[in-house]
This record gives sequence, structure tokens and C-alpha cells, in this order.
Amino acid sequence: MSAAPAPLDATHKRPQIWSQAPPRTLDETLVMNVTVELREKEDWRKKALDPEIMARWKAEALQKHSFSDSMAQYLEDELKYEATRWHNEELGIESTGIPGVVRSDKLVKAEVVEKLRLLSDELESGPEKDWHPESDETVLDVVHPSLYCLVDDHTRVLAEDEEAVFPEDSRDLGRWFGKVPEIYAGVKERQTDAGIDAQNPVEHTCQWLPADFQVDEDGKVKTLSYINNLHPDPRKTTGKLYDVIEQTLQAFLPMFEASLAEYQLPGFRKEFRKGSDNSHWLEESWNPAQPEEIPINELATTEEDRQYLNTDGSASYDKSADRIEHARREYWTENREWVRPPVEKFEAVEVKPITLKNRRLQVIVKMATIHLNSTKPEYEGGAWHVEGTHREKICATGILYFDQENIKGSELNFRGSIDTHAAQAEITYEQNDFDAIMELYGFGTDTETTQELGKVNTKQGRSIVFPNGVQHQVSPFKLADPSKSGYRKIIAFFLVDPLEKVISTARVPPQQEEWMSKYFKDIYASLPPKLPSEIRQMILQGAAPASIVARRPVNRNEDGEPQRQRPRLTANQEESCGMTLAEARGYRLVLMRERAAQAVHIEESNEMGFSFCEH
Repeated sequence: MSAAPAPLDATHKRPQIWSQAPPRTLDETLVMNVTVELREKEDWRKKALDPEIMARWKAEALQKHSFSDSMAQYLEDELKYEATRWHNEELGIESTGIPGVVRSDKLVKAEVVEKLRLLSDELESGPEKDWHPESDETVLDVVHPSLYCLVDDHTRVLAEDEEAVFPEDSRDLGRWFGKVPEIYAGVKERQTDAGIDAQNPVEHTCQWLPADFQVDEDGKVKTLSYINNLHPDPRKTTGKLYDVIEQTLQAFLPMFEASLAEYQLPGFRKEFRKGSDNSHWLEESWNPAQPEEIPINELATTEEDRQYLNTDGSASYDKSADRIEHARREYWTENREWVRPPVEKFEAVEVKPITLKNRRLQVIVKMATIHLNSTKPEYEGGAWHVEGTHREKICATGILYFDQENIKGSELNFRGSIDTHAAQAEITYEQNDFDAIMELYGFGTDTETTQELGKVNTKQGRSIVFPNGVQHQVSPFKLADPSKSGYRKIIAFFLVDPLEKVISTARVPPQQEEWMSKYFKDIYASLPPKLPSEIRQMILQGAAPASIVARRPVNRNEDGEPQRQRPRLTANQEESCGMTLAEARGYRLVLMRERAAQAVHIEESNEMGFSFCEH
């Protein structure tokens, strides 16, 4: 990255959730996976430039992974190039080999990580544990965006020109609470692509709330609005976390920039083969290439068949000849050999740097700890997914594995969804000949429409950033010593597309009723003691959200979940704009089920396979 970084703008591609890509060949995917594996080796850059070690790697690839000679040469050329091209040595930022996925083992300063660990321990030491639903009390939500999320027809939202931000010298929530009488109710500006469509078949009534951060020209980060579920009071442990989160997010900015820059590349696919037309591959991929290359006289087994042969061994046209032609095609189908197309020569493509400095970003923050013990010694892993929905517009995710104890192994797996329409338009093949497609790409009419891209080790201290256009999955892991307990702690940043703007905490006054009650009790206590109670109440009613004055009953369904409120609220109604903890947990279940329904739909779509027509 030698060129000056360019500000991210509309000319740049940004990752979109559930995005699809044209298919890669099996050989392309195999080389990518081996590249990712080799980059996990210690000092891999130095080793890649050592002729003896490289020769050994190529020999292993040829033997263990059945590489062709051209694949092995591509592997060598790519690794040598990657070993010498740009990487941030100071911060340890480098590509993993998976498009857009970058990592670092020394991104965040040790003193920042230590503060993060200590404050996380303090938060977890509280009497009430917020175990993530359906996790069998193994996943502890320390800070999670699903709690007190934005809820249609319930959450009140400030008008766009009335958003609140922290004062320069403090993190006072008064700017939000003071605006409560001016707010309107309900989310009336639903995202245009947040409804029902092919990739988003589930209507989402809930949304994660990002916080707003300002990044100055030097890359320094300042929090502008509160982080949902993290009280900003500097006297509290939660308030002390703000400075640490700012420092951690600031460290992650170069990684987000590197990931978005890599995402601009045309991809592994284009460099790996000539153009996008692979018809010549499928036509020339068999030996013999066509049934006609098999002499028909070899298949004429009866005297009746032989009398219809021409002198050159071809057949004259009649029923017997048709039978022989059919036999020839069957013989060819059963005895032909697949000829792997050669891999094209590696060609380097320059990565043009991108900067996120000097702009306002929206980021969703999450902190969680997985706890294991002798009765629950293993984490079963997660499902394949992307983060959020079209409402959050998350373009990239950053994760820091900042602390763990007595944990054995774990990886973050990645896969891509295939654009089936592009694949069907691109791939040409003989009538009913799906074997060539299976040999070349590894999929057919009844296979999943996804392709594995590789996996990255999630060891302690590692930071990983990846585009939200690829699906990821946490692999299972377990205790190193089953007789002792263990844990793994993470902090995650979900970066909203910097060129989009979603409803954030800058426009949503805190919904935590406990926060509001404490704030207005402090106001009440600060009033002159001789002030008549009627005037005290008038002041409180004029400044406080209606939930402090009068609660409304909440309707619940048979599962105990709060039902959506009808009709939409108006600014003049004295309705609650906050939530009790029980209500927030109920809405969290609604959010989780909506997203689970979307994930199920996408997974079912992946399992539908391809509709290659028998033309």
C-alpha cells in the first residue's frame, strides 16, 4: 500500500449481508485453503522466501492435497508476493488469504487489553448474570445489542435534526432526557430494503442500536453517543469502559481500512483463470474429449450392427446405427477421464488503500464471555451466519479475543454464497452432462450453493476483521483440562456502512428504565427543599419521560413476550418510552426469532442447489 489512502466514497464496493459471488473452481478453492493454512505458520513470511522450505511446502501440496504442477507454482508465486507486499509491521496487520479477512496478533496495546480484562471481570462479578438465551448458561452477555434494542411501535426516536451527542467535557445523558418531550413515537422511517424481498424474507421489527463515534484526521476516536447497555457514568465500571473501548476501536480502524481495501480487489477468481468464459474448459476437460472420438466399430458387437458401418467406421443412419451411437455415448461417459484445466500464472493486483479518518462512524459494540466447566466442558460451536440484517447495514466485523483460560483450540470458519444465476449464465455444458460441472466446481443440481473459503485460528490476543458479505461460523472448542473451569472473552465491533446512516443511540434516548429513574430522582433531589410538591411534580412532568410519571400496562402473549403495541404512539400521548428489564428480555427473544427465521430461509436457499436445465 504505497499510494496515499483515499477516503471511502460511493465508488468503492462495500460488503452487503448475504451477498453472493460467482463460483470458484475446486482447484481455486483448494489453493486458497492451503494458502490460508500456511499463513498460520509462525514467521511464514520469512519461510515463504526460503527456497528449501518453499520446496517442501510445494511437495506437501502435491502429495497431501493432490495439487497439479500449475497449482503448486501458483501457490509459490502468491506466497512470495504476499510475503513482500505491504503489511503493517508495527500493528501486525496482514491478510489471511481469505478475501477481505485480515488479522493481527499485536493490534491492541497490552495495557489496554489489561484494562479491558479487569473491567470485564468487574462487570461479570455482579450478582445478576445475563446468560444469553438458549446457551445453557455458557454464553454470558456482558454488553449485548439485542437487549433494549430498537422496537417498532414502542421505541421513541428523536427527529434527525434533534439528535443528541455528548458534551465536549463529559458523558452526560441529560442531552437525551432533556429532549424527551420533543420526540415522536415509532420508527416511521423504515429502511427501504428492510422489508420482504428475496434475500430478506422476514419482516424485522427490531434493530440493534449503534453508537456514533467521531474519527479525527489523526485517527483518534471520540464517543459521541452512549453505547447501548453500557451506562456512561464515569463513576461506574461501565463508564470507565468507554475510554478503553475508544482506544480499542481506534486500534481497529487500520484493520477495517485494510479489510475494505482488500474487498475492492476483483478477487482470487479473476487472477486464477483466463476471463470468465469457461466453456472451453468443459468442452476440453475429458479424455477423449467427445464421444465421436471413439471408433464406432469398436462398439459394433453383432453382425447386424456391422453391416451398417461405413468403410471409415462411421455408422449409416437407421435404428441400428442409433443404437450404436447411444452405446458409444454410454461407453464414453463411463470410461472417460477428467483432465484438470491448468491454473493460470499468478498475477499480482495492487491493493489501493482506504482511509476512515475524518468522518463519523456508527458502530455496534458487543462483549461476551463463554464459560465452560467440568459439567459443560465443550462449546458446540455456532451456526453459519452474517451479522445483523438490512436494517443495521453492517459492512464489516472486528473481533478481539482478549482473554482466555484453559481453552483448547478454536477457529473462525468462512464460506461464500454462490450467485446461482451468474453460475448458470456462465457455465456451458453438454446436454445432460453435469459431471463436468461437478468435477470443475464441486457442485451439481442437488448440492449446497456455498463454498468453503478457509478458517482462521482464534487464539488469545488475536484480532480479526472480515467483511459482512461472507458467512462465518465459530467452530467447537473445549477445555484443555476437563477437570478445571475455563473461559474465553471477546469484544466485537460491528461497523455500519460508513456511507449509510441508520437510527442510532444519538436519536434514541436510553430505554433502560433504571437509568431514567436514577437520572430523574437526582433532578428531584436537587430541587430546593422548600419548593412546593405541586411545583416539583410539574417540573418533573415537564422534563421526564412519561414512563417516570405513569406506566402503561404491557400486553403479553402466551410465551410471556411483550406484544407489539398498536396503534403507533403520538407525541402527545403519555406512553412509556422505556422498558423494564423483563420487557427488554422479551423483545430480545422477538429479535432473536426474527433473525433465526431469516437464517433458516437463507440456509434453505443454500440447500436448494442449482437449477441447471437439460437443454
